[in-house]
Amino acid sequence: MKKRSVIITVLSCLLVGTIILPLSRGEDRLRTRARVEWKENAIAEIARRAADSNWLASAVKSLSVELAKPDAGSDDWLSEKVILLRNGEWIVFTNKCHKEDQRIHDIFIGRGSDGRWYYSSYHSTYHFCIGMIVPKMDEQPESLAAFAKRYFLAEFDGRSDECLKLTWPPKRK
Repeated sequence: MKKRSVIITVLSCLLVGTIILPLSRGEDRLRTRARVEWKENAIAEIARRAADSNWLASAVKSLSVELAKPDAGSDDWLSEKVILLRNGEWIVFTNKCHKEDQRIHDIFIGRGSDGRWYYSSYHSTYHFCIGMIVPKMDEQPESLAAFAKRYFLAEFDGRSDECLKLTWPPKRK
């Protein structure tokens, strides 16, 4: 009987360990040193670009010109640093896919034409992937609000580690 109790206790501990350990590691991968440093650099770069009215006007105009061409592609509404929405709103962004750097779990940070900061931090089943390939396969969203909804963007203050949290899957109410 004592041997059976020990076996049950050991198996219970292993079962709990196999459930709790992966969950705790999931949160750890969102706050690695490399990911936090990437976030700091990304925010600084986005703020610099969004504040540079010449750069921003040129980037938006370039996308507008591409979209106006008769042979415009379905992905001409975004570049490596700017997304242009159908109503003229934009978002200056950067993102990182874990396939590019295993130390950094998938993340997107951007500042919109509305002055707000946005982020999307993805669960392993959803992310933009390398080169923003997922949005490039979609139609150009109507507005910043539509883009935020489609890609699970959440607002944050543009400084805090709030942007390191997951935004997918969406929280149930």
